[in-house]
Amino acid sequence: MLIRRAGMAKWIICCAAELILITTVGADNVDISIVNSLEKIFKDTVSKTDTAKVLRFECATNEYETAQITIRSGTRLEGVSLRFTALASEGNGIRIPSENIQWNFIGFVPVKRNTSEAECGEHEYVPEGELLRKAPFDAPDPLLEERSLTIEPNQTQPVWITIYVPSGIPPGVYRGEATVITSAGNEAIPIELTVYPFELPKERHLYLTNWFEIGHLVKAHKVREFSEEFWKILERYAQNLSQHRQNVIFTPWQLVKVYIERNRDLSFDYSNFDRYVETFLKSGGVDRIELWHVAHYGEKGRAGKEIILHNVGAIDRKTGKKLLLSSDQGLAPLLEDLRGHLVKKGWFDKTIIHIADEPSFHNLEQWKTAARFVRQHMPGIKTIDAIGATGFGDLLDIMVPLTLNLNILFNEYKSAQAAGAELWFYTCCVPYGYYANRFLDYHLSKTRILHWMNYATGTQGFLHWGLTYDWDDPFGPAPTFPPGDSHIIYPGKNGPMNSIRWEMVREGLEDYEYLWLLESKSKLIKQQLGAGAKSYPADFRSKEICGKLVRSLTDYTTDPETFYSAKKLLAYEISEIDRSPLMLLATEPSTNTELATGPLVIKVYGVVEKGTKVTINGEEAEVNPYDGTFLIGVPLSKSDSVLKVEAALDGKKKILEREFKVK
Repeated sequence: MLIRRAGMAKWIICCAAELILITTVGADNVDISIVNSLEKIFKDTVSKTDTAKVLRFECATNEYETAQITIRSGTRLEGVSLRFTALASEGNGIRIPSENIQWNFIGFVPVKRNTSEAECGEHEYVPEGELLRKAPFDAPDPLLEERSLTIEPNQTQPVWITIYVPSGIPPGVYRGEATVITSAGNEAIPIELTVYPFELPKERHLYLTNWFEIGHLVKAHKVREFSEEFWKILERYAQNLSQHRQNVIFTPWQLVKVYIERNRDLSFDYSNFDRYVETFLKSGGVDRIELWHVAHYGEKGRAGKEIILHNVGAIDRKTGKKLLLSSDQGLAPLLEDLRGHLVKKGWFDKTIIHIADEPSFHNLEQWKTAARFVRQHMPGIKTIDAIGATGFGDLLDIMVPLTLNLNILFNEYKSAQAAGAELWFYTCCVPYGYYANRFLDYHLSKTRILHWMNYATGTQGFLHWGLTYDWDDPFGPAPTFPPGDSHIIYPGKNGPMNSIRWEMVREGLEDYEYLWLLESKSKLIKQQLGAGAKSYPADFRSKEICGKLVRSLTDYTTDPETFYSAKKLLAYEISEIDRSPLMLLATEPSTNTELATGPLVIKVYGVVEKGTKVTINGEEAEVNPYDGTFLIGVPLSKSDSVLKVEAALDGKKKILEREFKVK
């Protein structure tokens, strides 16, 4: 576990909920630690104690924020539970109900073999340091539903805490209390929540899909397919996905029942299809209906060239028997009728369809043939596929390469994106090595960083196959895939059970919205500042802050402190950017460039409201009176590496700082 003792007091002030903060409680022989939510806490994790004992959170409205506490004792603890009060503001009397605070004991999943030993994906090499632990070990992941449990002697039990701040809550500090209840006694921990003066967008600006199948839910929850109990279970999954900002729903076109009428015409029953889609639409936040693949591979699988369009099952009204229709007899009329149905329901523009999963260069032409079939019978539909090649042309509207392929063929994919295609990326049982992924034996930050990578690369979505697969033994060791690859949630008693990795997906998506929000506000400020701001890139500052975490798809930080300081910086910039005097600021080089003295002078430029006085490290910059632009060279050194820019107008001041790495 990463414990940063140096400069702890300063870190407590600036980084809030996600700080690493260690506390000791007063219950006899019980140690309780407050830990940031990017740390994986194992049963044998032992934390040192410290004097501070406040659980701090900072977030915007409409945002979820997380932290952990750990409980450990030299004796057996029974009846362990937690209790929370409402959070109250001293200034405005507003209260955030305790129902907005969720907590769960973290369960453990056995890891019998590491990612480097998985059968799927040929993981011949995972560099030292990329794996958290060598197998076998128990990995923390599921957020258990139990409200009370027993903790055995000398075992650490982590507890996950999530606060949701609803829209409309005024900015300010809100305080409350958490109580840890044990058989050795109870102890209260103060909670301090700082609410930022902005709201996380309700709209999703990054597409996210994680695949699941109806059969997984039916088997796990022992319900009859399409029974009323099934629909209740599905609704809980839909709500969970919406709460975690998933906005693309993997939808089987096979939900449409096909009948052969007595006159041999086909008819189509959309009742299950419509109820399925409507269940997710009702949960809110669904931007795309993602139809399943219409084709599959031949005997050689993905290694072969053969790509075969699916047959379609149909019930003969006359005999009651189920028959298989060829693609021309069944799939073609189904796609044609489905298109008309989607148009009638108002869903067509948000519907996308898969052709065949993961085509590559050797079967590209066969994929194109299948895609033309779809274009012919479902004109105007957008196509999407996870891919291992380039050269799809206008037959593929949404390209989803593996991160490793995106890295290798980056310029080709970006050229296709510039020509009008959407560009996402995906991970599955690969990539491994230095690439980020969601495996149980990886750092938790490797899950969260994926959506910073979306912003850094300008990609518009993320796809993963494993929401609910391999649920035959969901809490057991992975049979063939890397640990954790096949599913990121678990079946609970009456619905989905979250995991700490699933919570990190949401954290990463919220981080993306911070980056988007800063860029969006920068665009508005550009418009207000006029001609002088025309050449200023609206994403300069958001990309600069993103670059503090992501340098490339294989070069990025896993350090929690860097994550939280970047998020804190984003929040500050979002809060300040539209406060007068308006100012857009840039430097050349950026703050992410390591510089050497010799001497050192950096270029500082920007644009402000007309009439604004700009001072940089005590020296006044000349501001163009016509367009508000300024440009100045500023000397820096190893001992003086911070750029302090002050803008003043009509008695109002704004200060922005830029810290450089100087050696």
